[in-house]
Amino acid sequence: MKESQLIKEIPLASSNDGAITIATIHEPYGKDSSSVVSLGIWLSKTSEEPDWKVHIPAENLDDVIKALEEAKKEL
Repeated sequence: MKESQLIKEIPLASSNDGAITIATIHEPYGKDSSSVVSLGIWLSKTSEEPDWKVHIPAENLDDVIKALEEAKKEL
């Protein structure tokens, strides 16, 4: 059973009506599949689907967070 929960919606910088969404999805690929964090980029929140999305397996989340923190230091 694919069950998702929106964690946060962040306004997308440099857009009038865009957003970044962060959600958790349990069993995204069918019964007993591992949970993921879903990141969606919406150029317009009126769209039915995000323009881009990525699913990060729960097992990779700590490493992705560390890499994002490193990337932030470079900006």
